[in-house]
Amino acid sequence: MPTLELRTVRDSRKFLQPIIRCEGLMTAPGRARWPIDQVLERTDLSALLDELAEPAAGSMGRGRKWHCPMPYHEDHRASVTMFRDRTGHERWRCWSGDHRGDAIDLVVATTGRDRAEAIDWLANRAGMHPDRPLPPARPRQSRAPAAAKVMDPLVARYVQACHRVLGASAGRPLREWLHARGITDATITANLIGVDPGRTMMRRARGLPYGAEVAATFPVYGPGGALTYVQARYLDPDAAGRKYDNPAAALAPHPRLGFPITANTTRPDVTLVCEGMPDALIAAQAGFQAVGLLGAQTPDESVAARLANHAGNMGTQLVLVCDPDAAGRRVADALIPLLDECGHDAGVVTPPDGLDLNDWASRCPTWPDHIPAPDRPERDGALVDDDPVERRPLHEVEL
Repeated sequence: MPTLELRTVRDSRKFLQPIIRCEGLMTAPGRARWPIDQVLERTDLSALLDELAEPAAGSMGRGRKWHCPMPYHEDHRASVTMFRDRTGHERWRCWSGDHRGDAIDLVVATTGRDRAEAIDWLANRAGMHPDRPLPPARPRQSRAPAAAKVMDPLVARYVQACHRVLGASAGRPLREWLHARGITDATITANLIGVDPGRTMMRRARGLPYGAEVAATFPVYGPGGALTYVQARYLDPDAAGRKYDNPAAALAPHPRLGFPITANTTRPDVTLVCEGMPDALIAAQAGFQAVGLLGAQTPDESVAARLANHAGNMGTQLVLVCDPDAAGRRVADALIPLLDECGHDAGVVTPPDGLDLNDWASRCPTWPDHIPAPDRPERDGALVDDDPVERRPLHEVEL
């Protein structure tokens, strides 16, 4: 039994108030100050998500998903997953809106309680009372492996295996799907694009994409052409429960930027920044220097600095090709000011008629002609800013 000490103190209003001390906890008056670690150790986050968020239909066992609990986010695809951080605590993340947190953040978001009230509510839910022994903590799983600093060779072997499957007869439907999206055999070969037939058809090491559905695999390269990552893009996102699958952090760090391989650059003056690798491959195939933004995370200072540095090294001007939707507008609104702070005046192109770049390219073979040339003069083969002091207005093209 815990040792209790009951005494009284006089508060600022000169009333006697009880204070209870119990194993390092204090209530004054009537509220326990529970250590957050103790509360989280006794909270089953998956059960809490079932209670406060909407589970995905048919989602069971490993890889469960929930709809985002944020009241202002209409999450139609159920984008929330669970994981354990390096301290062993369970956390959740919405991969669509990039919302995240622990059990306390979930209660705050869904019930309107402040953080202290949320901790009290979770403690009471877990059976934690100041005058009683603490209930046993939930068994903690082993700590997750440390995040990789460089890509594990397992990822390269997975890329090669999927590329071989694409070249076999079993890969014919996926090749036709890629061709329908405008990706040529030359681009497929140069970038080692492949097909993952699903975990029941192809064995793989732990930590590699593990979906049961067929997926196209898009290898990701660094600016020097070295393989750094891979993304599996499911052909049927509704059946798979998500659109993309990535290697575990223990196998490869997420690069956030991908540089497709191209053998024929006919527009060396411009680097197109695209939303995702499929669009970046189309841009590279058309002769542009291209970069793909990976994932749903909003671009930050590090992404902007890397893009500006790459453009400076290549002697090109960045032009963002943003989808004509709210997500595309958010990317442009976030990235353009950050690039401006890096001293790079980027342009923005929005494909017409609600199309993304892939659909635009398939319907309009002359789409590269609509990409503006840099608005800086060219001298001796180098792009030079004729007025480095006064920044020109953003060059934006709406087609």
